[in-house]
Amino acid sequence: MNIRAKSSLARLSVGLATTLLVACGGGDSGNGTPVIGGIQGSGRMVSIGTITGFGSIFVNGVEFATSTAQITLDGRAGTEADLRIGQVVTVQGTVNANGTAGTATSVTFDNDVEGPVTQLDVAAGTFVVLGQTIRVTGSTHFDASIVPSRIEGLASAGIVVEVSGFVNAAGEITATRIERKAAGGELDVKGAVQALDTAARTFRINALTVDYATATVSGTLENGRVVEAEGAQLDAAGVLIATSVEVKSGIGAAADDDVELEGLITRFVSNADFDVSGQRVTTTTSTEFDLQGATLGVDVRVEVEGRLDANGVLVAREVEVEPDNTAGVAGLVDSVTAAGNALRVAGVDIATTAATQFEDKSALAVRPMRLADLRTGDYVEVRGTEPQGGGLAAAIIEREEPDDGTELRGIAGSVADPSFVLLGVTVAVDAGTEFRDLADQPITRAEFFAQAAGRIVEADGTLSGATLAAEEAGFED
Repeated sequence: MNIRAKSSLARLSVGLATTLLVACGGGDSGNGTPVIGGIQGSGRMVSIGTITGFGSIFVNGVEFATSTAQITLDGRAGTEADLRIGQVVTVQGTVNANGTAGTATSVTFDNDVEGPVTQLDVAAGTFVVLGQTIRVTGSTHFDASIVPSRIEGLASAGIVVEVSGFVNAAGEITATRIERKAAGGELDVKGAVQALDTAARTFRINALTVDYATATVSGTLENGRVVEAEGAQLDAAGVLIATSVEVKSGIGAAADDDVELEGLITRFVSNADFDVSGQRVTTTTSTEFDLQGATLGVDVRVEVEGRLDANGVLVAREVEVEPDNTAGVAGLVDSVTAAGNALRVAGVDIATTAATQFEDKSALAVRPMRLADLRTGDYVEVRGTEPQGGGLAAAIIEREEPDDGTELRGIAGSVADPSFVLLGVTVAVDAGTEFRDLADQPITRAEFFAQAAGRIVEADGTLSGATLAAEEAGFED
């Protein structure tokens, strides 16, 4: 279970049809290539974002056929079966005129870091791998081999992981997927070059020093350039002895290519001038904004759709904010209404959309997994947002191995000792309930009830009828 992850997105994406054909006043050229603002593009599409589904591959709301695509994972040839929900990939190909289906010519996955876990901070939702700070959020997928399926599952001594995610303005990685790897494998890290010393043949990537004296270097090393460094070992001082260093270049798109880019805002001047994952974005009077009630700024997670101009700037047709997953439930499925895109878990009514991410981490390992594959009595974890009408709008649904515990996470209402309400479910406390603050430190029952109203709270316990008997209740970020 991973409801306690500290924040993240509920992916409620929209199709591209209106943005490709309407947002900038264009139409269809008749050959499947959109004409936008009177300019016909190259017909090529580059889509960078998380994998949200299979049965082909879904990225940024588009279903890409992959039967003829070249699929590469960390520089090695692979197949669609090797890809996982939550991995950040780059898809190159074309999109049909309807904007919701396309054909991939290539799918590339390149991890952000792979190495041993150090400096684990469960309360802060962070850990370090090869000098890179990783942030766990409500959108982070954990591989089924990590038990429990949350940040606490990384506490095993010597555990090695591969992390995929988005880099924030501070150079930290906001993880979208974490996989466990065998110890003794290759060490791998990607990031911006800092403190380049061509005499000593070293540079830093955040807190990691890289020695490239004996490495094969592809490209020209410069401070600020994004590189991927690989090596087999760290020396006694914790320096990575690199065997190869590859300088990365751009997002893989050319002028007039259509681009879909998901990531965090890493530089912000105004709504008309900002960077997403280092890629400059500009907007026009025709750009459509779907801000989900948020304000654009540094580290806000967005999806930008537009076209790359001759200067390498992404001119946006649409900018959509991806809201945080602040709510969730883990428990037994009460009922499934596949035709109505709904289910009920531990007394919580849950709505799904075409963008809801499904992953089967149980022994059944169904892939692709859909709502219709769930059965009454399955144990699932659901993460998403609380709509105004109540219940839970699901961004992520994971079926897990059977468990008898129930967890609820949401905005506390009807707060009056000895109970409060989360996601429409009454939570009752007693003398044995433990209470925790944001730092995961003990607080008194009186302190909890004095502060709980309107706060995000997680409660763990046993469901009895329509009431959760809480063993623990605590505040969440």
